[in-house]
Amino acid sequence: MRAAVCREVRQIAIEELDEPTPGDGEIKLRMVATGVCRTDLSIFQGHLPVPRPIVLGHEGVGIVEAVGTGVTRFSPGDSVVCSIIAGCGDCFQCRRHSSALCENVTFYTGKMLDGTTRLSKGDEAIHSLSFQASFAEKAIVPERSAVRVRKDAPLDKLAGLACGVSTGLGAAMVRDPVEPGASVVVIGTGGVGLSVLMGAKLRGAAKLIAVDVNPTKLEKALAMGLATETIDASQQDVVSVVRSLTDGRGADHAFDVVGSAGTLEQAVEAVRPGGHVVLIGLAAAEVGTELQTSALLRQKTLTGTMGGSIEPRRHIPEFVDLFLAGRLDLAGLMDKSYRLEEIGQALEDLEEGRVTRGVICFDD
Repeated sequence: MRAAVCREVRQIAIEELDEPTPGDGEIKLRMVATGVCRTDLSIFQGHLPVPRPIVLGHEGVGIVEAVGTGVTRFSPGDSVVCSIIAGCGDCFQCRRHSSALCENVTFYTGKMLDGTTRLSKGDEAIHSLSFQASFAEKAIVPERSAVRVRKDAPLDKLAGLACGVSTGLGAAMVRDPVEPGASVVVIGTGGVGLSVLMGAKLRGAAKLIAVDVNPTKLEKALAMGLATETIDASQQDVVSVVRSLTDGRGADHAFDVVGSAGTLEQAVEAVRPGGHVVLIGLAAAEVGTELQTSALLRQKTLTGTMGGSIEPRRHIPEFVDLFLAGRLDLAGLMDKSYRLEEIGQALEDLEEGRVTRGVICFDD
């Protein structure tokens, strides 16, 4: 099978790998599409450490081709959205319906849940990103990180639900549910940020403030009807503008989708006393922050989210239903489709800000 293999930082190429076989509790997918996420880009750039060689891609959707021993929830022909959340189902966190915090799953190991690899090229082991490696024609995925969805749903439009789109929707709808009439500021309006705005709008937010340094991204937020106001952070003081738009007191909710130096402090300053701040993005493996304790004394709440804090088997089908009912414009989030052999261009376009979200399509 063909796969995009990353052997060195900033190097990726299409190679022919051995046909993989699902192990116990795993399914084999024929990939239909996969999103190109900023996490893939960060690993490609060397900002997040992973073992190499590795097949990136973690926003895959596909059709079940085969199932391994012990699989009970899937059959060949099922339509599947993969998920970055692969809770064990048995630990303290999973029993509390916090699968994203599973105590028995470690990310970015390049291996499957049992600590071994499934991909190979002759005698050489090839690693997989997020138990998925969806930049390939076929993928081996743990049953517990896969979600069966309606067969009438166009899979190529659902790719983002595997990670970025679900993360944004979940942040505003699950982790920190936005109230009707609330004011919301979102720092960083790439694919995840637009999804936060989409979730906040669906929840009934009255004021949606998009913040970015890229005017093209702000224009897209306006064009999709996801922002009522925009702030160009390269030209304007974010906190003062947010306050001017919210009667001087600050927004009810702020979501930091960037996670760069200074953005979290900006989000905390931009909310009113008693407001809520959610950290979503992480620009590099380690980003420090300094917060004034007075912010907490003013009853501001600061939290974070992993994968939108969703329970995939519950929330992803709900998101699909909302999409098919015309209430979530998932298709509008995707700017451009690519073939697998164009993966280098897809990553470059994302890095240069030419696209908000791209998708690799395998079917003609």
